[in-house]
Formats: sequence, structure tokens, C-alpha cells
Amino acid sequence: MMLNIQEQKSLFSRIGYLYLPANNIDETIEWYQNKLGFKLRSPKFKNDIGYVAVLTPPVGNVVLLLVETMDYTTADFLRNGRLYQTFTLNGPDLDYTHKSLKNNGVEVTENLYAWRKRKILCL
Repeated sequence: MMLNIQEQKSLFSRIGYLYLPANNIDETIEWYQNKLGFKLRSPKFKNDIGYVAVLTPPVGNVVLLLVETMDYTTADFLRNGRLYQTFTLNGPDLDYTHKSLKNNGVEVTENLYAWRKRKILCL
């Protein structure tokens, strides 16, 4: 049965959570807090397979869940043989963001890319 979206109420209001792997959850929490300004919403907690931490950016509705894993993994995927990012972060002034991140020791690209009249910064 095919849903006619125009006649239906919205099925979803937003993306609920973004899960990211963390080999050392304490170091990863510290990095997101100190380098990107994310806020830890509650102390990390242990579920049935390991620790989880809930973080949010200073502004916005994204909820980032860091999930501790002992397995080697990244949040990237291959797209036609090249690594591709899983998510992006937006900001009102990417020139300022680029300079601030670089001054804070975050590895960023030297180029800000123009796309649809927006600047894109790659970490």
C-alpha cells in the first residue's frame, strides 16, 4: 500500500538521535565538549553492552549519542571508493568557526567550499 504523503499527517518530526562510535568514551566526551562546545546532557551511563553518553550542540535540536565500542570502526562510509562523511554541522559564520576550531587544535581543511551559496567546512 502506497502512502499519499500529502493527505497524511507528518510521519516524523525530526531525526531522533545520531549514534557515533567511541573507542574511549571519556576522551571522546572531552573532545566534543572542549573542541566543539557540545554539552553533556547527563552523566554517561552503562547499558547492556557498554557506556553511552548523550551530548547536544550549544544551539539546535540534534542529539548525539556516543556509544563505546572496543571494535575498530569509524562513522564514515565509502562512496565510490572514497571516504564520505556521515553527518555535517552547520554554523552562522564558517570563517569564524574555521579559525576558532583551528586555533583550538581541531584538524580542519584549509578550504571552505561553496555549495548552494553556503560555505562548507570539513573536519
